[in-house]
Parts: sequence; C-alpha cells; structure tokens
Amino acid sequence: MFREVAQLGAELDRLGGAALGARTPSRVALLFDWDSWWALETSDGPSRLVRYQQVVLAYYRALWEAGVDVDVVPVTADLTHYDVVVAPALHMLKGDLPQRLEEVARRGGSVVATYLSGRVDEDDNAFLMDVPGPLGPLMGVRIDEWDARGPEFTNPVLLQAGTETLEVASQLLFELVIPQGAEVVGTYRADFYAGTPAVTRNAFGEGHGWYVAAGLDQEGVGWVVRQVLAGHGLSGRHPEHPGLETAVRVAPDGTRLLFLLNHGEEPVEVPAHSGGVDLLTGERVEQGRPVVLEPCGVRVLREDG
Repeated sequence: MFREVAQLGAELDRLGGAALGARTPSRVALLFDWDSWWALETSDGPSRLVRYQQVVLAYYRALWEAGVDVDVVPVTADLTHYDVVVAPALHMLKGDLPQRLEEVARRGGSVVATYLSGRVDEDDNAFLMDVPGPLGPLMGVRIDEWDARGPEFTNPVLLQAGTETLEVASQLLFELVIPQGAEVVGTYRADFYAGTPAVTRNAFGEGHGWYVAAGLDQEGVGWVVRQVLAGHGLSGRHPEHPGLETAVRVAPDGTRLLFLLNHGEEPVEVPAHSGGVDLLTGERVEQGRPVVLEPCGVRVLREDG
C-alpha cells in the first residue's frame, strides 16, 4: 500500500499544476434524482425488486464503457449544453423538467428514458394520464400494462438498427408499450407479449426520445447507449477497450489534457488520436503511433494545439 501511495504522490508531483482549474466539457448528462429513488423504492409496485441505484449504475457503466465524458447532474440542472440526456427510472417528474427534456430533443438532442418513468408528480401523486405521464409526447409511447416477474424469469429482447441485430436478456420488469408515433427498435421474444415493443425511438423536433421499457441486461443497455451516442458522433476514442478510461480536461488557457487509465489486468496498446507530450514521463507521442499502457497504467497527454 505504501508503495502505491508513494507512486501516486510522485505522479502528482510530476503533473504539477497543469490540471489546476481544468474542466471536462461534457456533452452527455446522466440525471440522478434522490426523490425518484425514495419514491420508487417505497412504492408498493409494480416491483419491489427494482433498485433505482442499480438501474442508474447500469446506464452510467454503459456510458463509461463507451468512453464518453459524462456529467452526473440533478434534475434541476441546466440542460441547454447537452446533446444527450439519459434519465433512467425517472419515477417522479418535478416542476418544468418534462418541458426542459422536450427542449433538449427539440433542438436536436436525444433523451433516453426507461421503464418506471413518469409515474408520479413532485407530491408523489399519480398523473391523471397514461404512463409515462408528461413524458408521453416526447417518448411517443403509451404504457398499456406491465409484467413484473421474479429474477428467475428472463424474456429475450431482439434489438435492431439497420441490418445490425442483437438478442439480449431482460428481467424483473417488462412494460407493454403502445407506440404513439414512435418506431420500434427492440421487441420482446417470449410470453404473451412476444413481438411487442421493448425499445422505441421517437422523432421529436430535430431530435429523438428513446424509451427502454424492459430491464435489459448490461449488454442490452450498452447497445442502446451506443446507438444514441453514435447519432451524435459521440463514440469514445477507444470503445473497443471498455476497460480503458479516457477523459479530456480543458485548462483555463485552452490546453487540452487527455487522461488515459487502464483499469484492466492486461497491457493495452492503442493508436494516439493526436500528438502531444506525456506529462508524467516527458515522452513525445506522435499522432497515429501506438500508446502502451501497462495494467493500472496512466498517461496524461498534453495534446498539441
């Protein structure tokens, strides 16, 4: 332990003040709502097995593995600077949030919502309209019914984008969707609702509202997230290496710092997207040349302007 602490201290000393005041200019936001967490998990249904944190973490992990910079923000945050807003299990809708989410899509962005969204208002009273409540126009769907099952039950979901198809698993909660203008991206494969929509995309303004009606496994969540990001040219620098974390921070003087962190147990070699200097080693990195990171290795590249 002392060795690792000493190594970290040495790296911070070499980095110096280069990252002081630097910020990450993210175009992706993940909404986290404490009140939805509380209201959902104290609700009597439709499933006491769904945990808000686990749902949010699944979508955060998908964004992290895609290699994009993401801000985790409250539902009161200013959303005007984001191209993609992901709002998992947004059980409670407060204030003007539905309108602000619509504005994200209207100007060309994408909003992703999931099952158990738009069920109650800020006083935990059910909306006098079909689920997903005020999110209905943005998502282009109406939830007719839902099927809550134990963890031993799995319903396959077939996802499709163009000629690309992928079958994944879903568990715990399965909403029955009636499209109200939305196109179907994924369908259930089993039980009485086989062939009905499980994932939809709705054109709204210049953008889209995506609705995930089932508890997709991590592979399925990752697929949906990558489809949304690709529509905005937001795929990460090295999505083929999900264990390689990348983050860009911009210093007050405009200097761009690229952080590369290998969380895996094997070395990783990737091509440099841009030239620069590794602030930890002083090594010059040329664009297109391979960059090697040992297990738990770190690089901090000051990119060429």
